Amino acid sequence: MNKTVIVIVFLVAIVLPLALGACVPKRYSVIYEGGKFGFTNAKDSYRAGQKVVLYYDLIATDTDYSFYVDDQYPAVGYDDKKGFVISFVMPDHDVTIRVEERNTMLYEPDREGKAE
Repeated sequence: MNKTVIVIVFLVAIVLPLALGACVPKRYSVIYEGGKFGFTNAKDSYRAGQKVVLYYDLIATDTDYSFYVDDQYPAVGYDDKKGFVISFVMPDHDVTIRVEERNTMLYEPDREGKAE
């Protein structure tokens, strides 16, 4: 083989995949605090700038739900067939998603004001 063929093979086999890999946006992890249970379409990672839409269908009556992405409130809606719809734009770092549930049938004086 002559040197030109060796150089071309080297470029195609080694350099080109490395260069193309640098163009692929990095994916960041989504950590589901408490697990993915209830999230019907949960993925483990997304690219920065990608719109993330999650569905949460583990819904009980007489319960309020709060959703957090890195302790911030994401946009939350509701779909009759899919449950809660949580959406946000993936930042350029890993995020933690947390769900808080509160039974609305229990009296909580700290939330409602002091009991007399």
